[in-house]
Amino acid sequence: MRRTKGKKLSRRKFIKKSIGTAVGVSLAVKSGYGMDFESKEKSKVLEVFHPNVISKNRKIDQAIVRRMIQQGMSGLTNSKNPWMQFIHPGDRVGLKINTLGRPLLYTHDELIQAIVEELKDIGVKENNIIVWDRYERHMLKSKFTLNTSEKGIRVYGTDTRIGGKKRLDSDVVYRSDLDNSEKRNPENSTDSTFSSIFTQECDKIINLAILKDHGLAGVTLCLKNLAYGISENNARFHGPEHIGPFISEFCTHPLLKKKVVLHIIDGLEGCFDGGPVPDNTNNLFTPKKLWLGTDPVALDTVGRRVIETERKKRGLPSLQETGRPIDHIELSAAQGVGTCKPDKIDLKKIQLEE
Repeated sequence: MRRTKGKKLSRRKFIKKSIGTAVGVSLAVKSGYGMDFESKEKSKVLEVFHPNVISKNRKIDQAIVRRMIQQGMSGLTNSKNPWMQFIHPGDRVGLKINTLGRPLLYTHDELIQAIVEELKDIGVKENNIIVWDRYERHMLKSKFTLNTSEKGIRVYGTDTRIGGKKRLDSDVVYRSDLDNSEKRNPENSTDSTFSSIFTQECDKIINLAILKDHGLAGVTLCLKNLAYGISENNARFHGPEHIGPFISEFCTHPLLKKKVVLHIIDGLEGCFDGGPVPDNTNNLFTPKKLWLGTDPVALDTVGRRVIETERKKRGLPSLQETGRPIDHIELSAAQGVGTCKPDKIDLKKIQLEE
């Protein structure tokens, strides 16, 4: 990118300009112009199943979850030290959870604790691990205990105040006026500022998505957990014509590729209908699985198929038939975020015994 002589191009402008390029690509793809930057390489996804990881009363066996994580990481990396492929002992590691489905469905604490123990085993300090989401109130409703101290695992939200202000980084902004202007913030801004937890407080991010349908986007998996969890002022994209392009464009941001080193779908339980905030346990099911990978598009493709299969088994219409656009997965693939083509997804299955 050229710079005007004598003028330094600010980081904020660079970020906005790079996002603007993505906007054009996504609109071209959605309009049928056939622009396709999908990776030609295969993406590896590990599926780990254990029949006894969850009981009928929804109690999770944490020891089994840790075994599932260990086996999944070894299978994903083909390494005896799998975590060292992604995390170094001195890293500040953010675990981006999902608590929107409170109080019934959110990233399971047993999964979080299993990963924390794995990170500690390779030398990551407890206080360098941050469990976080966008809204503090959602975390509290999901029974998380906040901790902003210099001792223990840190747990808080982007809106957990520091010096009286939200944890936002005004230098990193997604800008777009291709939205529903009536749903913008009170300042009528076209900027969506990034969480400073993501940009400043963490060196590496592990994306802990959940297996859940969504009344508008179709599914809430890896991609949506990032796009709607990392930035604010994004309710303005809650519309069938806006939500897919927003999610896919946001996930092209270079900081996501740099910092989000691992994606895990928590499929110990899932929601096949009534999402994103299920109000009835009858809409939940128990796949008893975890999916791990580095390609969020491939993982979302697999997760969507699981939800669709469950819906079909229960006699429900497909997500598409219910009028949800569910196009952000293909749009993300077209922009090079990952692959959604079945023949390009190398799905490996591990079934653990009792």
